[in-house]
Amino acid sequence: MKRLLLTLIGITALVQSAAAIPAFARKYGYSCDVCHAPVPRLKAFGEEFMDNGYRIPDKEPPRATIDTGDASLLLQRDLPLAMRFDGYLGYRPNAAVKSDFHTPVALKIVSGGNISEHISYYIYFLMAEDGKVLGLEDAYLYAHDLFGTPLSFSFGQIRITDPVKPTETRLTIENYMIYKFRVGSSRMNLAYDRGFTLGYGLDFGLDLVVEVVNGNGIEEQDIFDSDKYKSFVFRAAQNLWKDKLRIGVLGYTGKEEGDGGLTNSVTYFGPDIRLRLPKLEVLLEYVRRTDSNPLFIRAEFAPMSFEHTSDAYLAEATFSAKADKSRTFYTFAYNRIDSSLAGAKYQTLTFNVSHMLRRNVRILAEYTHDLEGKAHRFAAGLMTAF
Repeated sequence: MKRLLLTLIGITALVQSAAAIPAFARKYGYSCDVCHAPVPRLKAFGEEFMDNGYRIPDKEPPRATIDTGDASLLLQRDLPLAMRFDGYLGYRPNAAVKSDFHTPVALKIVSGGNISEHISYYIYFLMAEDGKVLGLEDAYLYAHDLFGTPLSFSFGQIRITDPVKPTETRLTIENYMIYKFRVGSSRMNLAYDRGFTLGYGLDFGLDLVVEVVNGNGIEEQDIFDSDKYKSFVFRAAQNLWKDKLRIGVLGYTGKEEGDGGLTNSVTYFGPDIRLRLPKLEVLLEYVRRTDSNPLFIRAEFAPMSFEHTSDAYLAEATFSAKADKSRTFYTFAYNRIDSSLAGAKYQTLTFNVSHMLRRNVRILAEYTHDLEGKAHRFAAGLMTAF
């Protein structure tokens, strides 16, 4: 049985979350590889298409919209909808339950498209993830080229670190923990939140982004924001070497209120570097997080300092022998969280092999070594979007 299980792991696998939506391929009559190599990893054209509000200027199909006779109304002829299904078999030799079918680990309904020439939307409903119904994740309106300038605006439920790299475009099952980790009882991290984003691109390759968010994520709560504070995010990134190299820096500052009116101030700061060559893409990122009182402890109960610092690292490299024409892709990833607070540490090494059976069907095999827990994780499965 173990030999059969390991054989299955070696020949099949899971694709992770896709920002891809086959409705766009239907609309334009393009293959998925125009924007992705492979799905869901975005190529430069895919990023440009997304930034342009899911439109290709001067190439809009004439029958994509309805002629209402009203120049101020744009209605898409069909509501763009797509489905995505992920499922995999996991194997953990160190766990009590060694093998487990995670299927579906994710089932999504995805929609995105145009409301006007400069306004678009993107939304997906997560019908199932890890056996639970979770509801909305990405859900926002996006406006670009405001006032005839390179100014863009998004409003809704957003992922804070999308300007660095959308987590859903990764090829690994192992997540980017640099964005997801929390410290103590804090609700803050760099994942999903609610608010707005302003972006501005300068002619010499400098991109600027400012975000204002609630600062407490999107987990279930009685109200959208659980306190009176807001969090502020700033990012600057410079593109160099004909956009093959990008160097950026991210800053975050916010305050949150815990039980009894106690507060915790949180800051993030750190650089990131992305190198994109035809056959190789590398992402390196580091952030230092500082919490003033993540356990919300009263001074009279603990006279020592309440402050805790955490250092988070992400390194990822994806190689394809035939560049974007490859059908097989190899990914190495390293996640590490070092924290002065016990229990927040994390360190893994991941190797992933992905193979495209079809443009919208990906299989993969993945091995992750947990360096902190001294454990091993294998996974195998598939994803399809249609």
